Amino acid sequence: MSIPKVKFTNISLKAEIDGLYGFLFENDMGWGKYIIRKHPKIKYVLSLKTKKERILFFKKYIIDFRKENADRIEANKIKYNKKWQMIENKYFKLLSGIMDIDWPKNRKIITAEISINTICPRFLDEWSFSIFYNYKKLSHAMETIMHETCHFLYFEKWKKIYPNMDIKKFESPYIEWHLSEIFAPVILNDFRVQKLLKQKAFFYPEHEKIKIDNKKATAYFTDLYIKNMKKGGNFEEFLKQAYKVIKENKKLFDI
Repeated sequence: MSIPKVKFTNISLKAEIDGLYGFLFENDMGWGKYIIRKHPKIKYVLSLKTKKERILFFKKYIIDFRKENADRIEANKIKYNKKWQMIENKYFKLLSGIMDIDWPKNRKIITAEISINTICPRFLDEWSFSIFYNYKKLSHAMETIMHETCHFLYFEKWKKIYPNMDIKKFESPYIEWHLSEIFAPVILNDFRVQKLLKQKAFFYPEHEKIKIDNKKATAYFTDLYIKNMKKGGNFEEFLKQAYKVIKENKKLFDI
């Protein structure tokens, strides 16, 4: 079986600027507040009127912040890599078994870009994602890597089941994106994955607030997953059932 490797690198200045700008000015879910909590000085950018002014502010802030925190950024990059190497092969093989799909042979590398951004977007075309440079616990960094890398194989499975689907639906705000973000922690909370992660994986707060049949949506899909496992663990059947449910409750995910 072909297993990809995660390569840790520093995110480019342009990508860092684009990420911060996007979450603060173009994100409908209000996730910019999480960035401001870690970087309170960034709040000043909200008072700027033009995109050019905002971009210039972000550029200066990022450059200055990187200089001041260069040692910690580099040390944590090394620490993340060392810890990840201990579980990488086991986790990727486990994911392949759970989803009943091999990793693509033409995808050898998944790039993890160390970032000052607390939000960690993934990019399906590039097979890359960003990861916050300074988690308080190393296990939180491992959860992020597991969560984001899970998406790449998950959508490979999805494309096999629904080959004609428009890939724009793999992104927010479509329900296909919502389902993928629920599925990642569901899979990470599988008892087999928990032997590697050793901490509960968390769902988005927005998904915890949604109820399906008087259950939290997160609990509903978790129960559906466990029920499926007890029947033999046909992941394709589980995915089809879950997709049917979320389509029937589409309006609940207009958040």
